[in-house]
Amino acid sequence: MSRIGKRPVELPKGVTVTTGNGFFEVKGPKGTIKKVLPSSIAIEAKDGVANVTIKGDVNADDANRQHGTTGALLGTAVVGVSTGYTKNLKLEGTGYKAELKGQNLNLSLGLSHPVVYELPKAVTVKIPPESKGIVLQMECFDEELLGQTVANLQSYRMPEPYKGKGVQVEGKKIRRKAGKAGGKGK
Repeated sequence: MSRIGKRPVELPKGVTVTTGNGFFEVKGPKGTIKKVLPSSIAIEAKDGVANVTIKGDVNADDANRQHGTTGALLGTAVVGVSTGYTKNLKLEGTGYKAELKGQNLNLSLGLSHPVVYELPKAVTVKIPPESKGIVLQMECFDEELLGQTVANLQSYRMPEPYKGKGVQVEGKKIRRKAGKAGGKGK
């Protein structure tokens, strides 16, 4: 059995876990997350604690891998529906800015055309007025969806190592390169 899978998951007040045929569902004040439950794994929730266990009649190697993965997915889902996840993006570059119009995010990223990105319904974005459109505060209850949205936005302008331009996640270090030193004489 996996060490991560053995750990019991504490359920905060207002969070419920239900299982069905091939899925588990976590409901909380922020939203609902539904994930696939492998056939070799069972989830038991009672007294404010959820436990992930392996069913007795399955292959041990496959079940051990799925045990840890399911335990981790359950833990992130519980945190998501109770407190949620946030990420801050910073648009670094001359003339880079963002505007929010409904569920569409209009980005100026130094391309020949403006980028219009339609946000998923579960993701909320705030642009603080003092940031002048270069900081995006993103929030969602589903960590996987939030990470995929950030990756999609970064795909338009990845942070480059020479000048540091691009769509950056605040707090994530970008390894900078010196560039060419230039040749002085031979």
